[in-house]
Amino acid sequence: MVSQNSSKIDNYELDLKDRKLLFALDFHSRDSLSTLAKKVGLSKQGVDYKINNLLNLGIIKQFYPVINMPKLGYMYSRISLIMKNTNREKYNEILNYLTNHKRVFWIMTLYGDYDLFFISWSKNITEFKQFKDEIEDKYGDYIEIRHEALATDVIHLQNRYFLGQYATEEIHIKDTEERIKIDEMDKKILRVVCSDARASLVNIAKLIGTTPKVVAYRLKRMQDIGFIEGYRPVINHVALGYIYYKLLLNLNSTRKKDKDTITAYLKSNPATTYIVEGIGLKADIDVEVMVASEQELAKLIFDLRFKFPGLIRDYKTSIYLDTLKIEYFPF
Repeated sequence: MVSQNSSKIDNYELDLKDRKLLFALDFHSRDSLSTLAKKVGLSKQGVDYKINNLLNLGIIKQFYPVINMPKLGYMYSRISLIMKNTNREKYNEILNYLTNHKRVFWIMTLYGDYDLFFISWSKNITEFKQFKDEIEDKYGDYIEIRHEALATDVIHLQNRYFLGQYATEEIHIKDTEERIKIDEMDKKILRVVCSDARASLVNIAKLIGTTPKVVAYRLKRMQDIGFIEGYRPVINHVALGYIYYKLLLNLNSTRKKDKDTITAYLKSNPATTYIVEGIGLKADIDVEVMVASEQELAKLIFDLRFKFPGLIRDYKTSIYLDTLKIEYFPF
């Protein structure tokens, strides 16, 4: 389970090496200390110290693998909820239920249009409906509004907001007809790296009863076939003084060319962390951004409106408050 609680620190000031390290770890959290040291300009001991310090302070909450579950035939199913008639005890009960549910791999609390947002893997529409009906049967009396959507492409962009870095790698978790196979040993390895993506080969091997050589081979194979797309840190943005916004943009044009132009512009902005495409989304463009202030968000929106006059019809924002779970392989 992940939490963005900032009780350990208050507005910790990252130095330049911290920022470079956080950027180097993004998508590449399993890189060796020597590889990270070359990227950051530190010794291996210096990198090891900084990683442990960021973990101890709660700046890094977790390392996790980004797993391309659509290649196993799963759909990326999203549900947003507005709650009603809930006291704190009932609200926490619902959070615990969803956080511990084997279908849910990502859950966040929000402030704005919705209160809760969570994502599950579904084999098909029927399975998604069964999951939705299960939630309704159990907690329907406490749900005011529910919105469902299917993501066809979730574009991960590197965390650049604390470095002002414009260039970024991309990870796409998208609908595909490609299918791969994994066995029980692969699943055991995935369960361990979902808890700690930087776990050593030796520790993983001990936990699952095999050898480091087998673990290394299987991790490499899952990476080579594009099943494990990368390894990321969960960064405690609240403790660093950043605000995590969901930005929903509606356009005056439905032409793909116009949407692609705006999407490309958003990708070039260091604040942009995710862009989502799909069916049943609440807006034409669904984007997530990390900013240092409300004024910075306003500047981003005004820049968009001035850059593309006549294209932006309206927009809505919500704030992500807390990340309760990220576990791409919750089975």
